[in-house]
Amino acid sequence: MTRASKTSPRLTQAERRQQSEQGLLVAAAEVVLEFGYTGATFDRISERAGYSRGLVTLRFGSKDGLVAAMIEFLGAQLEDLYRQRLETARTGREKLRDFVDVFMARLDEDHLTRAYFVLLAGALGNLLPQARYFLGQHEKVKQLLAELIREGMADGTIAATSDPETAALAIGCFQLGAAIQHQLDPDMPLEAMRAFVRNL
Repeated sequence: MTRASKTSPRLTQAERRQQSEQGLLVAAAEVVLEFGYTGATFDRISERAGYSRGLVTLRFGSKDGLVAAMIEFLGAQLEDLYRQRLETARTGREKLRDFVDVFMARLDEDHLTRAYFVLLAGALGNLLPQARYFLGQHEKVKQLLAELIREGMADGTIAATSDPETAALAIGCFQLGAAIQHQLDPDMPLEAMRAFVRNL
């Protein structure tokens, strides 16, 4: 295929692969929300996505591979949103508030984000080895938070006596607790909580 034919509606093989993989991951997240961790079978995912079961197996190999891919996909989505929002913030403190605000908004608006925490609860509750994937993702978030805290310390908007790693862990634990509570109580006052965080 030449560059001149880029306007054609036909997708390249790589584009088709990316489209099918994303479709499978979105379908998997929906199935997780409906049936839980153990109920997220390849049969249900393939039926929801409109692809063959064989394609799910080909793309992910196993339930372990699917979980790892879902965590990476959902984590990347959140990171993209964080980056976009943080571009407009001026200080480290504002960026930190925006970071938490984006997270809280996704809990309220995005079923894919909620699926992430259903997967986490399933992995922990069933003592599954997939829990290690979540730890890796949470470490990435902790490092990003610590980076924002250091920025705030440098610009004077966050106390210079703060320990960035400890503070980042505390904020990450707040977000994790809010997400788990939201699974228990979908009617919790997220908007009021967002307003509280924005005024800190």
